[in-house]
Amino acid sequence: MRKTFWVAVSVFLIVFCTQVNADESSKRVLKLKEKIIEIQNKGELGFRNFTVCSRIFTFSSYVPLKEPKIKQGGELLVYFEPANLFTNKLDGRYDIWLTQDMIVLTEAGEVLLNKEDALTHRYNTASPVLDLFCQNTVTLGNLPLGKYVFKAVLHDKLKDVSASKSITFEVVK
Repeated sequence: MRKTFWVAVSVFLIVFCTQVNADESSKRVLKLKEKIIEIQNKGELGFRNFTVCSRIFTFSSYVPLKEPKIKQGGELLVYFEPANLFTNKLDGRYDIWLTQDMIVLTEAGEVLLNKEDALTHRYNTASPVLDLFCQNTVTLGNLPLGKYVFKAVLHDKLKDVSASKSITFEVVK
């Protein structure tokens, strides 16, 4: 009986200490995330890994094309990660609001497609969103052979700033 008591006390202490350590770790991780948000909020809105792809799976997992060449009638697939999105923290919640326009132009600058608010990301969560990616798909239809420009325009609705990034691609046979 006495041995059972001490085994139970030992198990309780191990579980209790493990939980205390886990709670402390969680608090430290949250403080680090909040520091990251503070740095991002001071940074300039922009793009990371702006890439023409053959496939996109998830955050930071995609297959880039060796050359930005798309077969006529195919789809242009662009991956990117928004950089330095503004995160508003209010009442223990984290709020991000991003929209994105997609524009396709001829090499001479003539606008062929201008789709405002093609993407909208609005997150209001109990945990910070640090890793976000965007996927743009443009069906090229009967676009003639030649070089074109894809332009993405990000709008951070909470900070009221915008940024743009372009990439040239070619429609081939």
